Amino acid sequence: MAIVFEAPKHSVNWFRILSYTAAVGFVGFAIYYLFFAASPRFDVILPAELERATQISKIDFVDPSVILNSAAFKRLQGYADAPSVGTLGRPDPFAPLAAE
Repeated sequence: MAIVFEAPKHSVNWFRILSYTAAVGFVGFAIYYLFFAASPRFDVILPAELERATQISKIDFVDPSVILNSAAFKRLQGYADAPSVGTLGRPDPFAPLAAE
């Protein structure tokens, strides 16, 4: 009977090493672009409609008493009544409708 004194060979698991390297590389890449890379300029990307909206939002408003005390506004006030609640429904919504 033969006795073998050789140590068993351990093969290198290249797939595991490559997977760990790729994972560490991805995490490093993500950390760099999330925290250290220069942020993109969003004002260049904005559409023209949003640019006009920012211009409109910068308008200075005048005192409303100038408009409320004008003769033209006072003439408009007579066209509509004051808002009211009106009828809100029947007292018992589950009662059958009365024949008319």
